[in-house]
Amino acid sequence: MANDSTPVFPDVTNHWAKEFIQALRSRNIVSGFPNGSFRPDKIMNRAEYAAILEPSFRRPSAREYVPFVDFSSHYWAAGSIRRAYETGFLSGFPNRRFRPLDPVARVQVLVSLVNGLRLGAALKSDAIVLSEVYEDAGEIPSYAVQSVEIATRAGIVVNHPDLKRLNPNQGATRAEVAAFIYQALVFLGKVPVIDSEYILTWSSPVLLNQGTKISLNGRTRTAQWGQWRRGASLRTGIRDVDLQNVLGVELLNSSDPKVQPIRWFADTAVDLGMRMEGRDRILDVTDLAFRENWDIQGDETTLSLTLPASKLENITFEEQPTGANLILDLDRPTTWQLRQQDGNWILSLDSDAEQELIDRFQTGSVPQPTPDNTEEQNEGETSGSDEKPNPPIAERKNGQIVLTGNLPDGLGVKVTSSRGQSYQLRVELRPDALVDRDIAWMKGLRWQQQYLNLGEARFPVTWLTVNLQEPSFRLRPIWTNSSTMTGTEPLLTMARKWEVFAAINGGFFNRITRFPLGAIRWQNEWLSGPILNRGAIAWNNVGEVEMDRLTLNENLKTQFGKEFPILFLNSGYYRAGIARYTPAWGSTYTPFIDDEVAIAVENNRIIRHHNGGAAGSGAIAIPENGYLLVLRANASVVASLDVGSTVEIEQSTTPSHLETFPHLLAAGPLLLKNGQEVLDAAAEGFGSFFLKQTAIRSILGKTAEGKIIIATIHNRVGGRGPTLPETVQLAGQIGMVDALNLDGGSSTSLYLGGQLLNRPPSTAARVHNGLALVSSEL
Repeated sequence: MANDSTPVFPDVTNHWAKEFIQALRSRNIVSGFPNGSFRPDKIMNRAEYAAILEPSFRRPSAREYVPFVDFSSHYWAAGSIRRAYETGFLSGFPNRRFRPLDPVARVQVLVSLVNGLRLGAALKSDAIVLSEVYEDAGEIPSYAVQSVEIATRAGIVVNHPDLKRLNPNQGATRAEVAAFIYQALVFLGKVPVIDSEYILTWSSPVLLNQGTKISLNGRTRTAQWGQWRRGASLRTGIRDVDLQNVLGVELLNSSDPKVQPIRWFADTAVDLGMRMEGRDRILDVTDLAFRENWDIQGDETTLSLTLPASKLENITFEEQPTGANLILDLDRPTTWQLRQQDGNWILSLDSDAEQELIDRFQTGSVPQPTPDNTEEQNEGETSGSDEKPNPPIAERKNGQIVLTGNLPDGLGVKVTSSRGQSYQLRVELRPDALVDRDIAWMKGLRWQQQYLNLGEARFPVTWLTVNLQEPSFRLRPIWTNSSTMTGTEPLLTMARKWEVFAAINGGFFNRITRFPLGAIRWQNEWLSGPILNRGAIAWNNVGEVEMDRLTLNENLKTQFGKEFPILFLNSGYYRAGIARYTPAWGSTYTPFIDDEVAIAVENNRIIRHHNGGAAGSGAIAIPENGYLLVLRANASVVASLDVGSTVEIEQSTTPSHLETFPHLLAAGPLLLKNGQEVLDAAAEGFGSFFLKQTAIRSILGKTAEGKIIIATIHNRVGGRGPTLPETVQLAGQIGMVDALNLDGGSSTSLYLGGQLLNRPPSTAARVHNGLALVSSEL
């Protein structure tokens, strides 16, 4: 926009092109007449047009000047005409004539800008049909058709009063030329966008550049970014999680998934446009960057952001009854990064500071975590300690100011920026550090987090609500290794590998053997069978969801009419009896206990016996077109399973209606059914201690409207996590009418768009499987 101090031409005060004209005047590109007027509706001649090109664009010469014969070297516009010719903006007519006093047609201005700015090279794709854009496309001279296409895609065209009429052969007024010139400058990224209803906007959804690295004042960090065109404007977007974690931008509540309000060293919100690129939520930072004077350059892999240098002017440390506050005063906004590691918080500022200020925060040392309590802290199961936050240690590292402080167990870190008498970062170490959020993350997916009360207890709860009726996505189980049921990894790693929108940790598993201890079913294939009648969620491809306790009934029938129950399918849970392992388990099976007997079945025929050995030795191949029957402390059955004989499996589920669902994931215990508490730990094989245990929790549920909620619940303020009965109540508070408990404790992890929402990644344990929201195209 024009500088507020720029005088307004008296004859453009109410003119449609006022903003364009005033913006160019503030940049000394246009001027008025001796009487102070601008005469916006006066037709511009070719000499006047050449004169306005010179201050608008500084371009290198592209050809040698050949003097024209219809004006002298002393003509007032001779120098401007020469430079317009040399840079390729204007050419002459036959017989070396320029015709300086001829009106310049609108189409000639567009052709001139396309040629002089080499826009054809910058816009090589997305051809358009001009007749679909302009009602008078037939009037465009043949020589100008391609240039008008390019000018349209570049967003240079401004049509007043009718957006659909180009009027190509009409003489261009001074106002129209000013608008065309300004839009060309927008395309080049030299000026901000003006909001005008007369700009013909042609948007290209295709990313022109994208990459995975951002250079902040020369320091390179991993981040997702992309660039695209919207009319004349080259737009730059950065993934929302990277805006938070790399630049220090705060996401605010939103009800429209297409717009994300943010705050960055300001007391008022700034709205950023949103676009989805695959599973990445990209926020348009173009206008924010212009406002904050960021310089942006993108290449094939790296987006370079150059910000004005900032200075850290003061650090204030304030002890609080239940924590501490740290206030950082800056001379201007700057990017910052926060992480938690080994019981410490670490804040990195892209700033400098006087050595005296750094020296004030160099005494003492940052406590290191005691080795025997690190795992417990990572579990998130402890409720606090007597340790107090100490003033941080300040130091220079790699061109940044880095502050490191201890984070006593039971405290979290909350960082906010503001713009008042100075620019401030406020770091709060407090037991209730969760920031309230209610964000429409994308259509059909909502992110919420807040403290919920049960009596005097306050629990931090983070949850995602998913509408499975949206065609963009569907649910699916995910696990560590697609070729085997063995393995664990952090949910953050797993979710990124499976390219999901969102995910929560799923069922139980053995941390030592890394085997599953619950049901996983995908596309009608049992990857792992249920155990102990535990709770499960089942769903189909049209968004129908059921939750109930689940038992898989398998019977082995021999050709001689004998039947034997199969207790477990592809499970790490075992006891005396028969278990079955299919190729979904992996290519081989290794005995769990001594003296097992493995019987290989292929195409429903027994092909060989493997007599027992020591536990953990002698991997046994699982037939590709069959399975292994594993007999544990059940040798008498072997006599009924001769090599060469045929067998078949009869299979059903209890309850029977769950058998009709192609997808399923089990954990337990079941918490709610049809709005009523159904918690019965004993019925699902859990001990009485499990019912009373306080722990952080992962849960999933269904609302009365059929939406899915996945949620995590952490330690109450000043205490430990919820018991299962408390978890039932909290599930109801966030809208669940059916609810299922998942694996919890250190496994508790909630993923969205590239980040864990509920905890620092360094505190999250490895998990075996999860429930994910993926693109419907996968």
